[in-house]
This record gives sequence, C-alpha cells and structure tokens, in this order.
Amino acid sequence: MKYRKPDRPVRDAVMASLLFSVFPLFAQQQSAAAQPHRVVELSALQAVDLARKGNRTLIALEHQLSAASWEVRSAVTGLLPHASLTGNYSRKSGNDMYSTFAGKELNNSYSVGLEIQQPVFTGFATIGSLKSARLSRTLQETTNDKTEQVIRYAVLQVYRGIVTLQKSMTVARQAVLQLDELTSNQAAMVEQGMATEHDYLLTKASFAQAKMNELNAGKTLLAMKRQFAVLLGLPVTTDLVLTDTTARMTSQLPENTDSIVAAALSGRPDLKEAALKLQLSDIAVTMTRSAWYPTLVAGFSWTANRPDFAKLMQYQEERWGDDWYGYVALNFDLVDWGDRFFKVKKAKEQRLSLLSLNKEKKATVEKEVRDACQIVDQERRALETATLLSGAREAAYHASQAKYEEGVLPMYELLDAHGNFVSAKYQVLQAAMNLELAIINLEMGGLGTGGE
Repeated sequence: MKYRKPDRPVRDAVMASLLFSVFPLFAQQQSAAAQPHRVVELSALQAVDLARKGNRTLIALEHQLSAASWEVRSAVTGLLPHASLTGNYSRKSGNDMYSTFAGKELNNSYSVGLEIQQPVFTGFATIGSLKSARLSRTLQETTNDKTEQVIRYAVLQVYRGIVTLQKSMTVARQAVLQLDELTSNQAAMVEQGMATEHDYLLTKASFAQAKMNELNAGKTLLAMKRQFAVLLGLPVTTDLVLTDTTARMTSQLPENTDSIVAAALSGRPDLKEAALKLQLSDIAVTMTRSAWYPTLVAGFSWTANRPDFAKLMQYQEERWGDDWYGYVALNFDLVDWGDRFFKVKKAKEQRLSLLSLNKEKKATVEKEVRDACQIVDQERRALETATLLSGAREAAYHASQAKYEEGVLPMYELLDAHGNFVSAKYQVLQAAMNLELAIINLEMGGLGTGGE
C-alpha cells in the first residue's frame, strides 16, 4: 500500500484519499438513507472477529471441515464387521414332482437370511482409508487456519487504512484553517494596498484546492466505512468508530532473522498444508499397492426356508427349516492387464510432483520471511526519515511565514513551504501505516508478502 510522492504538494491530500479506496461500493449504499443509524465502536481485534464470523468463505470451510469429520467416522466402519439381512418370497405352480409326491400344491415359498462378514486382511487398504480420512480432516483444519490468517490481514489493512485516512482528514482540516486565515489576511492587505491582487488569487486558489482535498478525503472515508461495514456483516449505515488509532512502532518479534525463518517454516499454515498433501500422497501410494495383496474375509451365514422339502415329505405338512455355515474367503486377482502396476506408477508420480512443489514452497516461505524482515526494517527507517522531514518542513514553513511578514519572501514561496509541510505530514501517516502492516505481516510469518 505504498504510494509515490506526487510532483506537486497540493495533490498530496487527493493522493492520500485515493490511496485507500480499495473497495467499491455495493448497491446496498443506495438504500442507506432508509436504514436506521447505528454507532459501533470497534477495536482491531473486534473487527477481525466480526469478519471471521460473517465471512461466507469461512462458513463454507467450516461445513467442509464437518464433512471431513464425518468421512473419518465412515472410514472407521471399514474395520468393523458388516451384517446384512435378506428376505425372499416366491410363488410357483404346483405341477412339480415335490408337490405331486406330497399330494398338495406348494405355491408359496419364503426364506430369511442373515450374513455377517469381518474383513481380516485387505492389503492395508482399509487402514489406509482411515489414515487418509484423518489426514484430510487435519488438512482442512490447516486450510481454514490459512484462510483466517488471510482474512485477518485483509481486515487489518482496511482498518489501518481508515485510521490513517481519518488522521489525513485532520491534516486536511488544519491546512484549510491555515489557508483560510492566510486568505483573509491577504484580502485585508489588498484593501490596504499592502499586497498585490496576484498574491491574493494565489492564496485563494490554494485555499480552494485544500477545501477540495478535504471534501474528496471525506467522501472516500465515508465510502470506506460503508464498505468496511459490509465486509464485517454490519448494516451499511453503521457509523464505525475505530478505537485502535495508535500504530505500533516496534515489534516484539526476535531480531534474529534465522529464528523468524525457523518459526515460519514450522508454523506457516500454507506450508503445513503442503506437507499434509505430501503425506496424503504417501498414503495413496500404499493404498494402490494394496491391490497386489490378497484379501481375506471371515463370515457367518444363517438361512431359514419354508417349506422344508425333506420334512414336507416326512410329515406331509409345511414347516420352516434352517441351515447355517461359517466360512473364510481368500481372493486374489491373477490377471488385470497391468492395471495395478499403472495405478502405482501414477500415485508415485503424483507424490514426486508434490515433493517438488513442497521443496519450492519451503524456499518461497523463507524468501517471504526474509523479505518481510527487510520490509519492517525499511519501513521503520522510512518512518524515522519522514518524521525528520516533517519537522524540518514545519520549521521551514514557520520561517517562511516570518520572512513573508517581513516582506522578503514572495507569496508563492510561502504557499510552497506550506504545501511541503502538509505533504510531509501525509508522508508520516503513510509511513506509520506501512510499518504497522509490515509488523503484522511479519508476525504472520510473512504470509501477506506473497500477495495472498
């Protein structure tokens, strides 16, 4: 969120106001007048919490996490015995030898069956499915954490932008008051013949430009506040009062860059995400290899039938008969035309691809952390320089005022000195905001450095 110093100081207020216009207004603003007015005080942490609770992306991710948890429970059932109940009814003609022998027609037949199967060995496929489901749930948690971090950084960016713009409004009002007083003095001096009409017009034009800068900054501030309310899930007419107005000028992070890099490599959620994907690819290789192993299943089956033909022949009446048996089934595919081999090779290639991306991700994270450390140092020095420059330009402006009153300095130089002083104030505000965001980014392990 840096900006380049404009060529003319009178444009600084406009540039500062336009700098923070990062969100367009939605159609909700058109009905703002019909909505009730509400004042809400927000700290930076409260704003982040509101955004997290109302963000639709995070809500969707929470549902995905819940789905991943149900998938784990589903995978556990693969280790448990499975029971199935069957029933059958059939009707047939009575012109068969059993019916003839029994001397009666057997038109209806019923059967009920119960079968229980327990997987004994599945070539590690069942265990792999459970491990994969658990890792997928952890991966989803990590993805949620990463998204929350990105949203937090975005909210803090807007929050600090609004605070800085509010302070810029104060600078713009002060510039208007100063130029208003100077314009009034010039008008009086023109009437007394002590100043030229040219000097008065120069002062009046600068005053008008300062008023325009103030109006533009005010419009931008109102637009940003309304859009921020939408981002936080509040009514668009909410009057937001931001309470965290003081930026931090120092960071509590360790000064040793290597220790910051080590902390980021172990704590960055996007790096954890990449590592979990690599672990999932390892499980995928194991699961594809399971097809090379035989499967072993133990089972028990019980069936009841009516009529029992043996008993029918003996007792000349219909009776239920039952039978049961236990079994162990071993299955192995002898020929699959290379399908198992091809799937294993595919899984291995996918793992190698993720391994390469994981190494690249680690290098990228280290670069981003070192860049973030360098940015914090640069922004700290930029703030110190801007503060010194502001003090020097303030002193130069007061000195120019004294020289102008003595009649040894033309009006346009006084106005330039005033414009430079106002520009320096804006630069201090901008540098303070840049340092604050750089510190927040470094605390996040440089997650915002890559533009996520």
